[in-house]
Amino acid sequence: MPVSEQLKKELQVIADECIDCGKCMTKCRFLAESGSPVSIALRALSSDEDADKVAIRSYACSVCGLCSAVCPVAVEPDRMFKELRNHAQANAIFRLDKYDPLLNYERLGQRFPFKGEFIPENCKTIFFPGCTLPAMHLDATRVAYKIIKREEPTMGLVLNCCSKPSKMLGLKSRHEEALSELIHRLERKGVKKIITACPNCHKTFQEFNSNLKIVSIYKRLKVSKFIPVRPTIQEVTIHDPCVTRNETEMHKNVRALLKAMGIRVVEMRHSRTNTLCCGEGGATHFYKKDYAEYWSRKRITEAQRTGVPMVTYCAGCVNFLGCKYPTAHVLDILLVKRKRIPKPVAFPFNYINRLIFKFSKH
Repeated sequence: MPVSEQLKKELQVIADECIDCGKCMTKCRFLAESGSPVSIALRALSSDEDADKVAIRSYACSVCGLCSAVCPVAVEPDRMFKELRNHAQANAIFRLDKYDPLLNYERLGQRFPFKGEFIPENCKTIFFPGCTLPAMHLDATRVAYKIIKREEPTMGLVLNCCSKPSKMLGLKSRHEEALSELIHRLERKGVKKIITACPNCHKTFQEFNSNLKIVSIYKRLKVSKFIPVRPTIQEVTIHDPCVTRNETEMHKNVRALLKAMGIRVVEMRHSRTNTLCCGEGGATHFYKKDYAEYWSRKRITEAQRTGVPMVTYCAGCVNFLGCKYPTAHVLDILLVKRKRIPKPVAFPFNYINRLIFKFSKH
């Protein structure tokens, strides 16, 4: 199928600027087996047929951005792979049937009974916890909301899906339509700021480039007067979600909140801007399960070397890693009294938790 101007632009940047040093290939199994970014770009530029083949292959990429983070000449191959996915869907050359569970999860989050808006009079700020946090970490979500609501009584609550799955899979128009409708509705109601608790929502809202101010819950808690619970663990290692790779302020705030509790942080080899994907990124497990397992094994191996439990601030990462290694959500550590790290919440209780949170007193 004909290649769009945007894809041509991304491919040409890689073709012109990648020095084929191989550094990213040593970090990523997908690139090690698919070829260097420049070889992939040149192949896609060689013919429309080859561009289609490369676009289909892009679904084996976790789009985690590690390749861009380690590039010595600041090339961003992940941008190319995202645009290749857009090409695949715009031209209907790759069916997404196997991704139905993920896309249905998105649709459910945008509809009754899971969708909800509680926007009081004079509301300028809303809390947007995302889909998975209240599902998997109900108590922590409740407490986080109450803390901010107590300090900002006119704050509202919006339960919806940011449509990141559609964006990630290349359904660009569907994503933009859904997010645009949500953002513009909030703006019409006078909302000026969104406090996010999900890093995927945070990044998705940021990239939409609206006039709304996007603030992480960790930045908000950092300046809050809340009193954290007494910690039951003394040391942790932190898995920074790959979507927060360039969110240096969030990295600092999460660590500062834990250290303020007296918890010692033992850093893994790959953290902050050089963090690894948990294995869930790019929904790779639906297409190339062994690649997803490769990333989760790599992350868990590094955590095991620290000898301490792992915490993260993405509910999806907790869910993906928690069944294989003791992994807690940062908000659970900060806000909920527990004797031990809880196991991931199983179906259907995750959906029940979302409804419990929605129909709690707001």
